[in-house]
Amino acid sequence: MKSERFFAELKRRNVYPVALTENQLSGNMAPMKTTLDLPDALMREVKIRAVRERKKLKDAIAEFIRKGMAAGKTRPAKAPKPVKLRGGPITTEEIEAAIAWGRD
Repeated sequence: MKSERFFAELKRRNVYPVALTENQLSGNMAPMKTTLDLPDALMREVKIRAVRERKKLKDAIAEFIRKGMAAGKTRPAKAPKPVKLRGGPITTEEIEAAIAWGRD
């Protein structure tokens, strides 16, 4: 089972999740009730949209949260590869000349 291998690897690395159970980490999570304080206008919009899409309010909210979480998954920009220069290091005079040339 994948989760068994996952936990074996965590144990090998001496990493122990504090707040998550094996079921939560494997994706076998039971529904959880929670209370959210949302602005009235936002809640009204969510309710209207749920009715239009013929969804339960809890399903609409879960979908919005999933979409928001997915949208936040961006990869960090890769660092540029270092440039290899021929002819040795660049002098301050050469840098100033290049800047001045770019202004012309």
